[in-house]
Amino acid sequence: MSYKKIAVLGLLIAASLSACAQEELNPVPSEGSNQESSSKRAEGASKEEPDSKSVASSAKTESTVTAGQSQKDESPDSPQLLNLLTTPFVEVDEYWGVQPFAIKSNQLGVQFHNGIDYFTSEEKVAIQAVSSGRVMFVDVYERKPDGAFQINLAWQTPTGEVLSYSLEPSAGPADQAKIANQKLLAQKMMDSMTIRVGDQIVEGQLLGYLYGQDEWAHVHMSLKASARGPEKWLCPADYMATLEGSDLLPKSLIWADRLYKGSKRPQLCNY
Repeated sequence: MSYKKIAVLGLLIAASLSACAQEELNPVPSEGSNQESSSKRAEGASKEEPDSKSVASSAKTESTVTAGQSQKDESPDSPQLLNLLTTPFVEVDEYWGVQPFAIKSNQLGVQFHNGIDYFTSEEKVAIQAVSSGRVMFVDVYERKPDGAFQINLAWQTPTGEVLSYSLEPSAGPADQAKIANQKLLAQKMMDSMTIRVGDQIVEGQLLGYLYGQDEWAHVHMSLKASARGPEKWLCPADYMATLEGSDLLPKSLIWADRLYKGSKRPQLCNY
């Protein structure tokens, strides 16, 4: 055998040995091995996917509950959200009597009254806002059918209710001379107003002054459930957090004694 043939034979043997070694290092996986690996990956994926959906579902449910609770807590019908001051008077000792709220068919049989009246014998009384809100109107009003004059104003609270004041120099019927004087007083009250339509007001803010003719001068304060829909009057006292420490009830009994001669003992809200 020649030298060249021996060299070629050696190269062929070396190439064959190299191919066998490479095959041992990178064995081709069997079909069973592939299925087992795929099955484990699928099993792992199936375990992770429900967990992910469960977390998302749980978060969605929690978010829905929280949103629902928030909407419930912010409902305008909830008395806890509207907190009124106990009086529209800046100085609480300037009113001597209070006429309470009463629905038409109240159990005690007192006259229907859709708000609370604060009576004063002072000639000039500073008036404040019992809640925050946005002013809806401020007007001089000639009351029908007696022709008496007063100031009417109202604002909508942040929770949707409508608060209104009527600033009245007196109460009941009046002769022509008294009405003429009321007209002048109404203009003075209008000139004293610190608010205009559209203004944003805050609780405790000075709104203006009530000018009185006699001891029956008063602020009539009413509260309506909403500016829209059927008219529904609410008792303002139900929305006063500091009512217990006030003198509204004793002063309402003073009013009742004068009107009913002690025969009726009304509450601040008569249903």
